[in-house]
Amino acid sequence: MFFNYKKLLNLEVPKHFEPIIQEELEKTLLRVINGLELVIKKDLSSAVKANRKILYQERNLSLFHYLPINENVYSVPVVLVPPLMTTVDIFDLVPEHSLANTLVQNGFNVYLIDFGSPDENDSHLKIDDYILNLLYRAIHMTKKHSDSKEVSLLGYCLGGTFSTIYASVSLDIRNDAKNVINIAGPIDLKPLEFFNLLFKPFKKEWFSLVDKYGRLPKELLTVLFKMVDPLNYIRRPFQVLNKAWDRDYLVKHQALSDFFNSFQSLPSGVFKQCFDIISSNDLVSGKLKLLDQIVQLENFQANLLTFGGSKDSFIPPDSVRAVQKHISSKDFQYIELPFGHVSIMGSEKAKSTVWKTCVDWLKVRSGELVNSNQHSESNTQQKQSLKLERLIVD
Repeated sequence: MFFNYKKLLNLEVPKHFEPIIQEELEKTLLRVINGLELVIKKDLSSAVKANRKILYQERNLSLFHYLPINENVYSVPVVLVPPLMTTVDIFDLVPEHSLANTLVQNGFNVYLIDFGSPDENDSHLKIDDYILNLLYRAIHMTKKHSDSKEVSLLGYCLGGTFSTIYASVSLDIRNDAKNVINIAGPIDLKPLEFFNLLFKPFKKEWFSLVDKYGRLPKELLTVLFKMVDPLNYIRRPFQVLNKAWDRDYLVKHQALSDFFNSFQSLPSGVFKQCFDIISSNDLVSGKLKLLDQIVQLENFQANLLTFGGSKDSFIPPDSVRAVQKHISSKDFQYIELPFGHVSIMGSEKAKSTVWKTCVDWLKVRSGELVNSNQHSESNTQQKQSLKLERLIVD
């Protein structure tokens, strides 16, 4: 974009200032244009839909498959495991800023788990259900659909913790989790200061609240998350105003804002169980029992890549890094980067650091390249097959 501001404004300025003034005026004009479009359309994102198909769906579980775009894909599929309390959008904000698409573009066969939107009717759900039933079922169906005996689990926040627990238990199918990537998922729960400040002293009040509603309401979760890092929320409007000339930035910011405003409620059963597990730190002590399974982290033998954020005030890096003391993996890598809890997954810089490292790490641990056409069954065949498989898993 270029216009003659000197003629338009009848100004004379020193020559060495001209490029600076020209650039700032162009940015100001773009801010106005983008702002008007946002006010009129309410949405700057493109109409392009995610390149994914739903394979299976029930009340608290949906399993998606991202259609391969390469002729060959790695034989070990990647399963994206989201945290509870948020939507799956963190893996797929917009087409141009999507970890899922990045993995697909690099030749991976990608599946995505969605745990749905729990309400008061799901108050009975516990962590046992999410890991040993829903996650187990999704992984089982992924292996069947991809014709693979192993999977790579990539989990963010509590999804990373769930993935680590699953690989330590894995029910009757030991070691079907070949690789696990844990991005900011807590393991040693003692360092969680937010819990000690906001929850532990008020156990009676919190339990009374979730008993009343059958869940921890999503509106309250949004407020609590902002309370953990209030300065970031104060700075954000100024950051947006400063970069409002950049349309791509606004699209990504809008998607991230929608993500923040779309928290999911947490079933009361899960909340109470999390409260007790954090208080006792049973995950690292080896006393955690889910259904009839004792969770022993020493049984974890998968290849493990973990990320902690040095600026993460929600899940301190010490909580993530501590897993190394308890597992039996021979292939372990911990990386700490200057990110907060959301920026470690959702920021632009995460693409060239966290995402790139995930891709490079998985490429040498995901088997051989196989023809992707073997995964191109019709949707009807896929759904019929997976419905039959559900009966077997149940």
